Amino acid sequence: MIISYVVLHYLTADDTIECVRSLLNNVIPYSEDEHHIVIVDNGSPNDSYKELEEEFGYNRNIVLLRNKANLGFAKGNNTGFLYAKYELGSDFILLLNNDTYIEQRNFADVLTEKYQETNYAVLGPDIVTGEGYHQNPAIVKEKWSFTELSVFRIKARVKMLLTLLNVPSFNDYLTQREINYQRKEMIPGDISGVRLHGACLIFSPVFISRFDGLYDKTFLYMEEDILKLIADHYGLKMLYSSSLQIFHKEHAATKVELTDDSKRRINYYRQQIRSSIIFQKLKWHLIREDISKNGIKNE
Repeated sequence: MIISYVVLHYLTADDTIECVRSLLNNVIPYSEDEHHIVIVDNGSPNDSYKELEEEFGYNRNIVLLRNKANLGFAKGNNTGFLYAKYELGSDFILLLNNDTYIEQRNFADVLTEKYQETNYAVLGPDIVTGEGYHQNPAIVKEKWSFTELSVFRIKARVKMLLTLLNVPSFNDYLTQREINYQRKEMIPGDISGVRLHGACLIFSPVFISRFDGLYDKTFLYMEEDILKLIADHYGLKMLYSSSLQIFHKEHAATKVELTDDSKRRINYYRQQIRSSIIFQKLKWHLIREDISKNGIKNE
């Protein structure tokens, strides 16, 4: 088996180096499979790419790619996905946030064994934050109706306005809400048909044979929702398994670029509004595709 790890880098070289070293030290030496690491610099405006070249340029199992500009999460990752698929002939492709790291030595063996057992298309591990919270399966909506998408955008615009007005009580509410959306306990076992967190997505031959990566119309946010929408539409299994575990430091590059918390939140709402519109258009497209093929509407 050929397993490739795509690490999307932006700004924070220390995080990317820690992520890649965790693969080199904790995962790859304990697997008999062929492994490759593809680091994609997503148009970082600082000198962090040079740091990566100095650190990993000598390693023939590591490929360094560089986008001329920040293409966003989906397109940025797809640069590495396409290379892993067509240049490396990968059987499995992992998309890893650069602010993650892995300590589990049998990580590669487990992901291939789970594929043999379940024939999953996309697999997600237990994701543990620095505060000890668990991000998979994601504590969010599994499906979006058109009405819910419209209400979501209205709420996002109201939140943007209140953030701009710097209402203290609202900011406290948002902080508490972010905490409430974290899971304190790990969910044991395997669960299929769930939305997976984008910090680590493992794609099997089932997915790789049909697609060239993530749906690339968004810039940031809702990529996981769109992936779930596509998987459901085409009958592809999305699987969470606690047999795999990674650690996630969360939003490192975004926090470096947008150090002001209010700016970070406004950017978050703005991008979510744009991505929800793209999600809605894709959902309409898939419904029309069903109607043309089957003469029925698939909600």
